Amino acid sequence: MTRVDGGYRRRREHETRHVIDDLRAELSSWSSSASEGHSLEKHESQVRSVVLVLTTVLDRIELMPSDERVLRAADIVLDLHHLWDFFRSKLLIRQVPRYGRLLEVTDELAWSLYEPVMLAAASDSRLREPPLTFPSRRPVPFATARGSDFEDLLSHGRQRTMDGRKASKCLPVPLISLPWSSGRHLPSLLAVAHETAHHIEDDFGLTPSLLARLRSVTGMETDRLLLWERWLGEAFADICATIACGPAYIWALADALRTAEERHTAESADYPPDRLRLLICHAALPSLQEPYSLPPLPGHQEPADMEPDAVVEALLSDGMRELGGKGLRELIGLRRPADIPDEVARLRNALRTRRRDVPGILAAATLAFVADPSAYEAAGIGERCMNEVIGLRQKGKRHTVSDGHRGSRDSQAGDELFELLRDRAEASGPRVPPARTAPGSGRYHSA
Repeated sequence: MTRVDGGYRRRREHETRHVIDDLRAELSSWSSSASEGHSLEKHESQVRSVVLVLTTVLDRIELMPSDERVLRAADIVLDLHHLWDFFRSKLLIRQVPRYGRLLEVTDELAWSLYEPVMLAAASDSRLREPPLTFPSRRPVPFATARGSDFEDLLSHGRQRTMDGRKASKCLPVPLISLPWSSGRHLPSLLAVAHETAHHIEDDFGLTPSLLARLRSVTGMETDRLLLWERWLGEAFADICATIACGPAYIWALADALRTAEERHTAESADYPPDRLRLLICHAALPSLQEPYSLPPLPGHQEPADMEPDAVVEALLSDGMRELGGKGLRELIGLRRPADIPDEVARLRNALRTRRRDVPGILAAATLAFVADPSAYEAAGIGERCMNEVIGLRQKGKRHTVSDGHRGSRDSQAGDELFELLRDRAEASGPRVPPARTAPGSGRYHSA
């Protein structure tokens, strides 16, 4: 006969209190680190959004009947730790100087595109948290949209969160991933501009207007129009990156496409063929008296080569209602593109560019690399341009979503997450190692 341990219930109550209080204290510490004047102040809106979702779940646990709380709270908190660890790891790596400096640069590039669009859209839509950049094991850059299912991005293990997908279908902030293999090679970082454009399209609801322009302005035959509708998101992202970074993006993209070809990576049906992608970028470049030096086009001339001009004209010809009537060139266009050659020369002579815009500094660095990779390395251009970008970083928090809107939105997300985890805690029974699951189908974009 099993002996009854009369003290178990009381010990279990205290254990439950310990695990709840411990996570609450950790989240409070991260919120402090993200407050103005502290190390993560630039990530205040992102940290506070995630923290509010999770603390709302903890508040709901506190309100559970005592018997239910003792039985289920520890498992729910374990689920929360699994979800929180996804964000915790991306914040912790920013505390490591080598990676923190690199992520400052990628965060600033994403913000330099996202902020002007966000402010232009503010009259028609609420401000939003900017994308969070991070390194990953994926071989290509990718963007994960706000609100996506991010279960496939979680670390694999024996946590109960691997039992199902529902609890990870509420990504509160947009993400941009770069491969670890990108390292500190600045030309590869221009992919962040492409991925940020995906978030601009998603967050500010531009897709219907872009599709309408494509259908009404280009004059394409139906079969070609259907293809371009499928390619629209990637075409828009390439257009935005070219507008923001100029010919430097075209060189970076051409090298990336060539690398993919050498790896025998098949083209995706979601992307235009490589030749058309580069022609899209050509069409998006601003016109200057002096012609740009551009990489050679792959393949041979085809009738479809005329289509990118029509697509770019359709998407950029007028301002967008969603952006307060402003156009993308006006909002994110590369400043003083005619000055870039002189700034490349300055870099090669171990001088600063003296630019005040992040895309311009990274564009000059990329073109210096294209012109002479050996001289780029000898002059330490990569590290010096990283220092220039970081030197432009303003003190203080970013101006993003209002506290009132964020509070109601994230509290609601926390309530929904609690109900999902509570239901699963009730249904799952004893914890057992989960079976390996196939990768999910979250809304990812990759460059």
